[in-house]
Amino acid sequence: MSDVLSKKADAAKPQSSNQVDPSLPPLGFIAIECFFTRPPGDPFTNETWNFPLIRELAVGTAESQVVTSSDYDDAFLDRFVDAGKTLADKGCVGLITSCGFLALAQSRLAARLPIPIATSALVQIPSIMAIMAPSQTLGILTYDSQRLQLAHVESAGVHPALLDRVHIAGAPTGGHLHRLVQQNAGYDHKAIEAELVTTAQQLIQQWPTMSVLVLECTQMPPFAEAIQRSMGRSVQVYDVYSMVNWFYGGLVKRVPSSWRS
Repeated sequence: MSDVLSKKADAAKPQSSNQVDPSLPPLGFIAIECFFTRPPGDPFTNETWNFPLIRELAVGTAESQVVTSSDYDDAFLDRFVDAGKTLADKGCVGLITSCGFLALAQSRLAARLPIPIATSALVQIPSIMAIMAPSQTLGILTYDSQRLQLAHVESAGVHPALLDRVHIAGAPTGGHLHRLVQQNAGYDHKAIEAELVTTAQQLIQQWPTMSVLVLECTQMPPFAEAIQRSMGRSVQVYDVYSMVNWFYGGLVKRVPSSWRS
């Protein structure tokens, strides 16, 4: 399945100058059966990272099955476990996934896989909330606010007592991002950016106490800078890119050369 995913990744993809260090151990990416343009910044794309990435398809999965408010059954999660074990056998030191909604399965997948897995940008939220002032709240910008529930946030490790400090907003139904993912429509960076910026602005206007925004969707990191700029830089913005760099930074420690005598 890796060859199929590599060909998909190379198709209609802008190029990046990011340099991968081949001496580093690879991170594994469990992909779902959902194929569209993924520019640098999307975790599916090799050029997003400066370490090697190996992709493996979770056979028999699709966006409509993963993006859900319902819990996943064991047979469905078996597909992710099989892909994760294959990646572990290939030498991967850790695993990430295609969709932030998989936070709903974080503990179940972690219990069944032989190497660490970080399923979603949402797994950062417990640590983020630990450094927030008690009067501040946290927003989540998601692919689909009708299906992302507080249950996903709790499954990511957030204590139930803190859930009333979490506000959720979603990309427009039928908008450019939805059409990209669901219909493999043409990639329009400016149009997607505009709709996400508008949604983020509306969220902070509704909740002025919001000091942090977490981008759930794995397609959103290329727009994180514009989103933060639109809200003011006093609002912290986290996404799957910040999550994976934190995650990999614990899996593979690298002492900066400037530290060495």
